[in-house]
Amino acid sequence: MVLDGMLIKTRIMLVVSFILSILVMGCSGVVKANIETTETQLPFTPSATATLSATPFQAITNTPIVIPPTYTLTPTHTPTVTDTPVPTDTPIPTETPFPTDNPDMEWNPAGHVTAPILLYHHVSNAGNGNRYFVTVDDFRAQMEALHDWGYTTITSSNLADVMINGGELPNRLVVITFDDSYVDVYQNVFPIMHEFGFIGVIYVYVDHLGSRGFVNAEQIQALADDGWEIGNHSMSHANLTLNHSNLEYEVLQSRLILEEVSGVKVDTFAYPYGEIDDFVIEYVRESGYLAGMGLGLNWEHTLDTLFDLNRIEVLGDYNLSKFAGLLPWSDR
Repeated sequence: MVLDGMLIKTRIMLVVSFILSILVMGCSGVVKANIETTETQLPFTPSATATLSATPFQAITNTPIVIPPTYTLTPTHTPTVTDTPVPTDTPIPTETPFPTDNPDMEWNPAGHVTAPILLYHHVSNAGNGNRYFVTVDDFRAQMEALHDWGYTTITSSNLADVMINGGELPNRLVVITFDDSYVDVYQNVFPIMHEFGFIGVIYVYVDHLGSRGFVNAEQIQALADDGWEIGNHSMSHANLTLNHSNLEYEVLQSRLILEEVSGVKVDTFAYPYGEIDDFVIEYVRESGYLAGMGLGLNWEHTLDTLFDLNRIEVLGDYNLSKFAGLLPWSDR
């Protein structure tokens, strides 16, 4: 009995072991299948020790920033030339207190001045009969006569200022002007006039300043230092009535150059060839000049003629009697 019981127990254990082995083998297959499936479906995830390969990159280059230029605007005054200039009001004389008595001076009220304004071109012995050349000896004789007859020289701007405002003037006054700024004015005229205590007005042809036969910057500065007036005679000595569109160049730009070179203010303008029209006169007035110098035989000057002041030409064939006849006062 005991033996039979042991056999039964042994058989049961074998059966159970067999069943368990089957179960274990089945589970292993399922697990293996699941593992293979997972390995197929899941993407590769690098481990913590995986080596990352560096992907080369392009360096970013700095593109220079272009800064636009900075412009400085310089205001310029450019007058607009119109075909019909608008006349401006005549300057109104201002009241000036009556001056104290001076035996050598007389009070001249505003509005009118009596004075000869003389005009020379060349003072040189190289004229060869050219009427615009006065010889050095003749010029000296004329200046000596003016001195002996009691004349005192003033400038064009002095004359204009008294006409506008009133002021004291010499008993016998004269304005002596020289057109075209030839070098003989500095070489021959200047020493003679300085000897007699006279001053003059040189009207500079700006385009030829410093050219052969014409005064240079140092020479006009020397004249200015001695009391001479430096006036403008245009840039190119053109007839201004023939081309109104060029007036800025001839009247304004020339003045700026002349003022820079001479270091003095330029207040009066001499018309080339004495040629004028209403437009040219008005342009010169509007450009800020005190007076304009023309041609003529009149000694009487008023505010109405301030921009066409008559100047009397002194020519090379005039003797001393003819010269005296150009003046309002003489002892001949």
